Amino acid sequence: MQQATILIPDISGYTSFMTKTELSHSTHIVNELLQVIADSVQSKFTLAEIEGDALLTYANGRVSEEEIEAICADAFKNFHYFLKVIERDSVCRCGACNNASDLSLKFIVHYGMFEEIKIAQFTKLSGPDMIIAHRLMKNSVPSKEYILVTDAYQFSGEDSLLSWESTEDHYDLIGRVSYQYASISHLKNEVLDPESAEDYSSVFGLARVMDIEIEASLQEVHATLTDNNEKVNFVDGLIDLKMDSSINRIGSTHICEFDGDTFDIKTLQDVGENDQIVYIEKARSLNSGMTLLTYYELKKTENGTNLSFRALTGDRQPIPAEFSDMIYGQAMHNLERMKSYIEKQQVA
Repeated sequence: MQQATILIPDISGYTSFMTKTELSHSTHIVNELLQVIADSVQSKFTLAEIEGDALLTYANGRVSEEEIEAICADAFKNFHYFLKVIERDSVCRCGACNNASDLSLKFIVHYGMFEEIKIAQFTKLSGPDMIIAHRLMKNSVPSKEYILVTDAYQFSGEDSLLSWESTEDHYDLIGRVSYQYASISHLKNEVLDPESAEDYSSVFGLARVMDIEIEASLQEVHATLTDNNEKVNFVDGLIDLKMDSSINRIGSTHICEFDGDTFDIKTLQDVGENDQIVYIEKARSLNSGMTLLTYYELKKTENGTNLSFRALTGDRQPIPAEFSDMIYGQAMHNLERMKSYIEKQQVA
């Protein structure tokens, strides 16, 4: 048996987030947030288990009060900074990507004994104190952003900058568990805003313009255009598609392979709301090195959506005349295919 400080960072709002949003994107976002938390506490605590919305971590012996507060505060602020990054970089307008900022973080701290149980390559922590720590994830604290420290840890709070309150909860088969808790909601005021992304939308004034009308809502057209998984349904000649992330965000990249050429495509911008959205990508040919900036402006119309396409060279100049018809013709060919695909989906 070993004595250890047990720390459980637990995502608040997880159940509602997972049950009321798109599963693939909500799962991806939660996994990213759990990684942020793990990175924030790993200097002192060892990760033992991942439990859906929480991490079970421990450190041998008693971690000091100052370290506990500092580690929890850093993890909390890193968590909320990452949520701001998601908000800044989101392209997808699904429920998960739009509502990630509703998530938050709380911490359970306990001190006690545990034993390691090893099965194959896995190690599980066991013992009454592990059960107590787990049960405390359900408690009567009137907040979703706090640090909870059990009396077993013998927390004094003498030098703490937080405001602590004492209470207890009763659990079946365990009995009363006394603890102190402090709100950390105010720490969100210390979270800096991420640097703004570059605005490319104003550089396409000299670009040639081609339009297409699609009989579908702006939201449906935008979702199909920006979901890289959908490209196999309308991009002609696409052989293979590799993505750096299952969610398309500003800065995301994907590789499109064709017979004779491969393109490295990066998402640069997605701005706008209900009636008008501008989406911009940068595409670089791995064969020739030629780079294009492509601009898609979606506007809500009476019968659906107007999509306006423009393109510039990588140095933000109009496409040379000898290449313009080929590039625009190829782009409009694929947009016609996208139109057909979306409108068939409407009928289905």
